[in-house]
Amino acid sequence: MSSLQDEAEPALGIPVENPLSSLPVTAQKILSAARKLLVEKGYDAVTLEKVAAEAGVNKASIRYNFGNKAGLVASVVDSVIHEEFIHGAETLATVPTDDRVRALVEGKRHLLAATDRLQGLFDILPHALRDELLRQRIWSSYPWWAEQNLRLLGLEHPETGACPAELAGLGSLISAVVDGLAVQSLLEPEAFDVERPLRALEFLLDAAMPQLKGMATAAGDGV
Repeated sequence: MSSLQDEAEPALGIPVENPLSSLPVTAQKILSAARKLLVEKGYDAVTLEKVAAEAGVNKASIRYNFGNKAGLVASVVDSVIHEEFIHGAETLATVPTDDRVRALVEGKRHLLAATDRLQGLFDILPHALRDELLRQRIWSSYPWWAEQNLRLLGLEHPETGACPAELAGLGSLISAVVDGLAVQSLLEPEAFDVERPLRALEFLLDAAMPQLKGMATAAGDGV
């Protein structure tokens, strides 16, 4: 695991390792070049020829380190998701207990501002639907984020530390809201005002928090 995760000591482990942590320098250059091409020119631009030219290496080096384009793109996905996991875990470790809703919304604001990483993931998504390896890699982040959302809101049981199954849908719903806002932001970044729906999300969560906390405590007591 990275030193950032060790220092933050989050309550929830990060399920995707940082691929950069175990790669040699040449492989790191290749991965960085692939990410740059993905963000700037899209998925179809991530060819072995173009990545090799961008990284200043030969195609054989890419095959040696990643196997083929599918292996390279899978590592790009892992690196992007890992960055967001790191931020989320650090947010969880430092969130003030008396302002949970605002901290969660602020974290989502940060995520939505990372348009370069989001654009890369959304460009990969149509291909991932037809590629089992990529589909599973991207999907692996969703259960983690759903539970992360509940923990940021302090909706784990005060004694057991478990997030109740009854609220799992809320965690998934928050993630779905962020996905939808990200799509709208990428479609029309100048015209779409992401602050309005974020304020609405904060208002709705604030209003529901007393009942949600009661549900979390009651669910834990029933275990």
